[in-house]
Amino acid sequence: MIDEYLANVRESVNQQFLNIIKSNSQVSKAMLHTVLAPSKCIRAGIVRAAAELESTLKKESINNLETAVEAMHSYSLIHDDLPAMDDDDMRRGQASSHIAYGEATAILAGDALHSLAYEIVANDAHLSNEQKVNIIKLLSDACGFNGMILGQQLDLESEGSDSGDINKIHALKTGRLISASLALPVTNSKLRMKLKTIGEDVGLAFQIMDDVLEVTASSKALGKDSKSDVKNNKLTYVSVYGLKTAVKNAEKLIEKSINKIIDLDGNFNKKSLLEICNFIISRDN
Repeated sequence: MIDEYLANVRESVNQQFLNIIKSNSQVSKAMLHTVLAPSKCIRAGIVRAAAELESTLKKESINNLETAVEAMHSYSLIHDDLPAMDDDDMRRGQASSHIAYGEATAILAGDALHSLAYEIVANDAHLSNEQKVNIIKLLSDACGFNGMILGQQLDLESEGSDSGDINKIHALKTGRLISASLALPVTNSKLRMKLKTIGEDVGLAFQIMDDVLEVTASSKALGKDSKSDVKNNKLTYVSVYGLKTAVKNAEKLIEKSINKIIDLDGNFNKKSLLEICNFIISRDN
């Protein structure tokens, strides 16, 4: 079952965070507050599923990549919740970092998790220098000023507007890191490029379903304010295309991704990755 699979991924990632973040400082507490909170760990799960597909990396390195991706994602959530951004008080069923620890400490915690993602990769004794550079480049491309950061900026600029390229916003803000997660552990360069492309569709579908759940699910189920997008006058897939079209488009993207995964040449273990794709479209939070 995919729930058990993701729970196992989350357990190993959480243990890795506890092994790394041992300081008792306020910023360390704020970091752990977010990374240890209940989450789906989809991005880390995608890393593991991609490694099962094809990877020559050691288990320890795969776990490090899972943790690095979750550190990067958690940093983005902390900053996304800040009053200057989405101003959300709840995240993962608990008070957002800036509510629990104050804005200044939350900003520092996000900054620390951002740098920690690269530190985890740089300190991996099992990776060659070339592998480290390639992985860090993948992460920085996905999350930098032409990736997730740009998506966040476009998202902010679209508030209160009924215009804007919602596909581009979602692809950058969410899709790029999910695409990178799918490529990170894969050592075959041709396969890595194919998976990055598949990951772009999977990432867009994931964010479309997030928009759908903001409308259809309760705050309790989501672990955050279900009316946040409405409150902030956000441009969403649902506000642009309507609920039925949004769901249909997400389903088409996942169907397209599943078919591409099935059609991959080679004796690959595709089971976990296919299950994650199905989970993305069927989840209720």
